[in-house]
Amino acid sequence: MLKKILVALVAFIMLLGFAACGGDKDEEPYEEIPAANMSDTNMRETVLYLEDDFGYIVPVMKEIAWVEGIGAAAVSELIADPNTDADMAYMGLNPILAEGTTISLNIVDGVATIQLSEGAISADDAVGEMNKIVALVNTLTEFVTVDTVFIEQAGTDGTLPNGTDLSSGFSAFDLNVVSALSSGDIENASKIMLYFVNADETVIVPVTKYVGGEADAFAAMNELLKGPGDGGLKDLFPEGTELLSVEVDDAGIATVELSGDFTTISDDTQKEEMLKKCLILTLMQFDNIDVVRILVDGEEYMDTSKTTMAYAGYVNTLE
Repeated sequence: MLKKILVALVAFIMLLGFAACGGDKDEEPYEEIPAANMSDTNMRETVLYLEDDFGYIVPVMKEIAWVEGIGAAAVSELIADPNTDADMAYMGLNPILAEGTTISLNIVDGVATIQLSEGAISADDAVGEMNKIVALVNTLTEFVTVDTVFIEQAGTDGTLPNGTDLSSGFSAFDLNVVSALSSGDIENASKIMLYFVNADETVIVPVTKYVGGEADAFAAMNELLKGPGDGGLKDLFPEGTELLSVEVDDAGIATVELSGDFTTISDDTQKEEMLKKCLILTLMQFDNIDVVRILVDGEEYMDTSKTTMAYAGYVNTLE
């Protein structure tokens, strides 16, 4: 779903496989995973999906070692580990798979089949169970060679304890869907992605919302200023901030004009940076937008960072 979050993809494919040795093991299908941005030759910037304390699914980038079977290595980062979970907990995030989970992953022709040990996906109810499915599937579909994910869990007959059916493959899910529209209206509605901060202001959470009318930059900004409503997310726009205009030129520059109340966000640099990132990410979902500029009452908004802002990079980063 968020493959666009990757800043660039290197145009080559590494064939990674596990070959039989000594005739004792069957050859497994190749796992074809291309390189993404790498800070050095041994690390890969990989997007993982985790669950926050309010049940939202949150994408985070983490550099993981470039190893044979990088897809399985990414999924391994979703397993609870008392030795490494402190960084997640600080951000209000939780692992997806139970401690001690073992996995086996094959990827062939765009289809990933992952086998999990007994009890790997464990939740109190059907909603929590499905959240873990969403996080697992979206982590795997971040790899450009994965379109569909089949999940098998030992000790089940194809249905998880709270009723989630595993008999069919899953494609990438829309994240954290909210809508005030009826099911009939949704069929004719437009879908937009909005970005808000969590209650503790430690991570940015993408929210999928269905709205009437056309999904364009103005509609997205209008919904962003309305705020997230109830449920563990926060709106950082200063009180009284109004959207005056949104214009997108032929060069792909979106110019957003806000009312003067917006300038009070500069009193808190951390909040200012998070709010700008929410704004940029919301607008960058549109293919005709490459750069975002902010005006306040017709004047270029000056702050501690560049006034012309290109793509904001990853939604969140986990050290």
